[in-house]
Amino acid sequence: MKTTLVRILLLTILVSLILPIIISLSIAFSPDSFLTIPTNNWTSKWFYDFFYQTRWIEAFLRSLIMAILSTFLSLTFGMPLAYAMTRLNIPWKKLIHGTILLPLIIPPIIIGMGALPLFYAIRLNGTTFEVVLIHSCLILPIIYLILKNKIQNISPEIENVAMGLGAGLFETLWYITLPLLYPAIAISGICGFAISINETMVALFMAGPTNETISTITWSQLKEAPTPLIAVASIINLIIILIGTIAIKFASITFSYNNNRTNRI
Repeated sequence: MKTTLVRILLLTILVSLILPIIISLSIAFSPDSFLTIPTNNWTSKWFYDFFYQTRWIEAFLRSLIMAILSTFLSLTFGMPLAYAMTRLNIPWKKLIHGTILLPLIIPPIIIGMGALPLFYAIRLNGTTFEVVLIHSCLILPIIYLILKNKIQNISPEIENVAMGLGAGLFETLWYITLPLLYPAIAISGICGFAISINETMVALFMAGPTNETISTITWSQLKEAPTPLIAVASIINLIIILIGTIAIKFASITFSYNNNRTNRI
């Protein structure tokens, strides 16, 4: 009886996740200029409109650039933070650790409101870099936790042996530690990229006419003039997430393989 109930529950959850995707996909091929599911006629004109309308394509490319920059910035700070918090004896470690994880607890809108006066003061308001910095703060905890977990699973003896054989700290980190971190870097980077490109709350609060993202345009169009272009944008975002999911799976396999090699060593 319990097994049957669990199966029904899992099936219900699966249907509730897949059904909106199917509906969005069908609406993207609707011949009507509003959000309706096509019955007889299907068209791909909305996909052409999406890629030929300057506002949509610029927002899409801007979102990609923002996500790449945010991910790169978070990885740049996340890797040394994760290593220092795992390997080094530094004061107030618990306090620093909690501070890094604060963006997971504080609502994004509060972070945006708190950062807005700072951006006005340094004249970054209304710029692309403003959104990049906020997105970096939001995804840094995720990247930090993934890398920290991987570093904890790497035996310090590997680094000690390398330095005992004459390698310096930088050489040990570059040639020994970093290659072992590649899968975790890939996984955390893909996760950060997916979060950044789909983030809406802060983008709505901080993005202006000159730095619109695909999420802000989708939201404004949904309120003012909903058309199947919204479904097209959702499908394109979904494709990016699916590619990221496949990449994470591939990186996870590599991660497990490297972990087994490390344990054998």
